[in-house]
Amino acid sequence: MKYLLLFSAFCWSALLHAQTEGLRIEPLDGPTPWTSLEIEAPEDQFQFAIVTDRTGGARPGVFSEAVDKLNLLRPPFVMSVGDLINGYTRYLPELNRQWDQFDGMVDRLEMPFFYLPGNHDITNDVMDGLWRERYGPSYYHFVYKDVLFLCMNSEDGAPGAGKGRILDEQFEYFERVLSDNAEARWTLVFIHQPLWDQEAPTGRWAEIETLLQEREHTVYAGHVHRYQKFQRNNGRYFTLATTGGGSRLRGPQLGEFDHVSWVTMTDDGPIMANIALDGIHDDSLRTTEDAAFVSDLIASQPVQFGIPEATADGTGYTVPMQLHNPTDLLLHVEVDPAFSWGYSVVQPIDTVTVHPNTVEDYTLRLLPKGDVTAGATQRLDVDLRFQYVGRDVSIPFTYLLNPAEGTRQIGKDVGRTSVDGDLGDWEALDQTIRSQDAGDLSIRWGIVADDEFVYFGAEVTDDHVSVEAGRAPGKQDFVGLVVNADPLAGSLLDGGEARYERSFYLLVSPPASPGGEPVVKINSERYPFDVPLASKITAEGYTIELALPLEYVRDRQGTDWRHLRVNVIAQDDDPEDAERYKAFWRPEWRGPGNVVGSGLFLR
Repeated sequence: MKYLLLFSAFCWSALLHAQTEGLRIEPLDGPTPWTSLEIEAPEDQFQFAIVTDRTGGARPGVFSEAVDKLNLLRPPFVMSVGDLINGYTRYLPELNRQWDQFDGMVDRLEMPFFYLPGNHDITNDVMDGLWRERYGPSYYHFVYKDVLFLCMNSEDGAPGAGKGRILDEQFEYFERVLSDNAEARWTLVFIHQPLWDQEAPTGRWAEIETLLQEREHTVYAGHVHRYQKFQRNNGRYFTLATTGGGSRLRGPQLGEFDHVSWVTMTDDGPIMANIALDGIHDDSLRTTEDAAFVSDLIASQPVQFGIPEATADGTGYTVPMQLHNPTDLLLHVEVDPAFSWGYSVVQPIDTVTVHPNTVEDYTLRLLPKGDVTAGATQRLDVDLRFQYVGRDVSIPFTYLLNPAEGTRQIGKDVGRTSVDGDLGDWEALDQTIRSQDAGDLSIRWGIVADDEFVYFGAEVTDDHVSVEAGRAPGKQDFVGLVVNADPLAGSLLDGGEARYERSFYLLVSPPASPGGEPVVKINSERYPFDVPLASKITAEGYTIELALPLEYVRDRQGTDWRHLRVNVIAQDDDPEDAERYKAFWRPEWRGPGNVVGSGLFLR
């Protein structure tokens, strides 16, 4: 038995070594914290990368960035599908300058690069001759791990864009290569123009396809600057997008993006992953210094708004807007008003440059499209772009404006208000909320102020008040109040978590029984002052009444304070319903529907 166990252990060790050469791990009896030890690393499997069109509306810097990112990915070699220079000239000094510039980028690659011509690289006999002088043949082949690579020249005789072709000499060359390599396990074809997708391809491409038809093969092309996969000729054909060439960059769904293709050659053929350049980053993507710089810039609120006002002729609204640059860098700001059913923007801002440590003032003018509903908004997409430590940085912001929102007045209390839960002494509860989900829940509420407090009163109509003593307000019926007293420019903007945390907020559930105590959740760790509060059960629902000390407001605005931004939320927790229903007076500040300055009260 002892020898049998030793033999079993030896066999297990030999099997483990055979399947996972290079892996050392102690075998365990029973459960193991891994799914398998059969690490797949076949000797004939390999990877390589493909770059596609750099020119044809070249965007400077993109291909150079791709070189840096390929050095991070470390493929064994890199293939190309042409359009490497701008070309389209017979002037040799300029052509040599362009090729020298391109070669300078390729020289930074830490692995082999295989050139292939496109119509921008060979447009005429001068360019054809220069290619041969610098790089030799314009078509060639090689074999790597029993895979045949065919690098074709779709510019045979320099026919021009959209007129690619394969002439007799090139056809005969590849006919011989395919015959000599009949046993290759796969054939990969690289060509610039997708000759199979042209209306009237000339030359002998159709015969090339006939030679490929009975072989395992895959074809890669560029030229059209849009990614597309074709099932054709018993193979897979691809047109690749761009690596810096002209593109509207509308995204993968339209095939318009900058990328490198990462190909893993397996026994079952190539497996292809398209890696967008903006998704490849080195380990210095975001340093502590970077994070601090960007965070400080965002916290400075580089885009600020004033209070919208109706125009003198009553036809629309004006919205003051300021672009702040608190940095020592140039900020390029693009303002893009999105389409709106409610408003049109007159003379919108396009792109402006805000110089270091300056402020630019603008006025947006919004015209209503007919009768604007109360909830109609105008969305502004604002993109801040700048160069930081050699990187292009872009910070997007989105703002929703509703100039018809207007402002409200904080009523002056003249000594009538007492915090007892009885709202009979309130002159007006003139703000209302009605739940869109739970039809039985509605609220009337209001605020007034004197020299010591801001008073809040709410009358809730609810056909079933669901509360339980000792239960957290968030898990039962409640009314919530949020008050922000930051300086006007900051208070008008979106809440976000940071802004919400700087606001005063509380949640109040009514007492579980008449005469009982309400359940309160308040951010008292930030605002340790006392908040007088009362709540009563009524025949229709319940009331909430409280007094917020002006200590909070004066701490942010001084004794001559002028405004508050307020929001109110209610929750209805009817036992017969599976969900709790929430109703906000204005869109939640922390959410994407937040409207700049909504809920602003002026003193």
